[in-house]
Amino acid sequence: MKRITLNIFFLFISIGVFAQAPATSFDVAGIKVILKPTVKEVIDVNMYYRGGVANYPATQAGIENLALAATAEAGTKKYPASAFKDRADAYGIDIGGSSGYDFGTVSMTCISRFFNEGWDLFAEAVANPVFDEREVGMLKEKLVSGIKQSESDPDERIEQLAMQNAYTGTPYATDPKGNETSLAGINAAAAKNYYYNTLLNKNRMFIVVVGKISKEDLTKKIMASFASLPSKAFKPVSLKAPATAGKLLSESRELATNYITGTIDAPPVSSSDYLPFRLAISNLSTRLFREIRTKRNLSYAPYAYTTTRMMPYAVMYVSTTDPKASVEVMLNELKDLRDYGFTEEELKSGKSNFITNNYMKEESSGAIAAALGNAEVLGDWRIADEAAERINKVTLKEMNEVLKKYVKTIRWSYLGDQKLATEAAAVFKNKI
Repeated sequence: MKRITLNIFFLFISIGVFAQAPATSFDVAGIKVILKPTVKEVIDVNMYYRGGVANYPATQAGIENLALAATAEAGTKKYPASAFKDRADAYGIDIGGSSGYDFGTVSMTCISRFFNEGWDLFAEAVANPVFDEREVGMLKEKLVSGIKQSESDPDERIEQLAMQNAYTGTPYATDPKGNETSLAGINAAAAKNYYYNTLLNKNRMFIVVVGKISKEDLTKKIMASFASLPSKAFKPVSLKAPATAGKLLSESRELATNYITGTIDAPPVSSSDYLPFRLAISNLSTRLFREIRTKRNLSYAPYAYTTTRMMPYAVMYVSTTDPKASVEVMLNELKDLRDYGFTEEELKSGKSNFITNNYMKEESSGAIAAALGNAEVLGDWRIADEAAERINKVTLKEMNEVLKKYVKTIRWSYLGDQKLATEAAAVFKNKI
């Protein structure tokens, strides 16, 4: 699967960058603002819209992603689509919109020298998109093409199956990208109506800015561009955890290898259990690689990771020609860690690797902005700002107890040879 680095990146940011200046939060014209000053010449601005897949029914899957993408691709009151693109290209401005499981964004990146030009386009995309029918139609075709490509990619498809399996009966079972059928039923007028009547609401929005800009200058920009945006009632949806019963979701496909995921419930990102759990799953990943790849040569790259979402989860992943043997090893390693725990050396090396991989590298302004925004959606932007301090305080006892607390059910998803899946049926039914 391709998201392991993304899931790590969203929450944990370089100590070096965060040490430059603390992030602050304040309100401007009724919009929450999170500002992280840096000495970098690159400025990243993200407008967040809360809710994600909880905002719409499954029959409208993809409407939010389409609407937000259209803000920067289907024209604004000031700039037709072609003029908008030409201006962005002329000044090296990267701007776009998208939506995922928990939130949507309109994002802009530019160098500080051209911040006025970048802000002009960003403000137009947020406040005045027009959703030109022809442009939205072309955008839909591009999105549908991307969906077809992702479904043909085994790594992408097994991730889709894992989400459907783990979150049946919840909004997370809906793919935020949508599907060919759902997007076919969404026209430009529907996307426009959704954006202006659902998303464009100060109580649903907040803005994250990272870069070389002062609070005073940013405040003036926001007041001038967004003070008149509507402010309507908004109550965040309370997501209900999925049923605990484990099951196998299998899809037959002729492939050179078989793709398998095991999904496990995880603690909320805002919980004191989350970082111990992250370290535990990281060490599980190390053990899976050692046992499945190094010792038994059953797979090229088995691993485990934890997501950062409103309803978080951990995943064990393997692609293999021997599903039965690989799943047996995964179960044995997970059971061993849950029942007997980790060593002090694993705790030390886990922290060291965590810090080396996620803190000591100079991350981009975009990475910092994404981390702060994602943390705010999940509870508080300070979760990202304080991660370095918190990770060093995790104890061996916490790391050992957290697996016993959360590892109770595994929801298996399988893509590949159905005959081999049937032969491995017994191991998929093994209970933790």
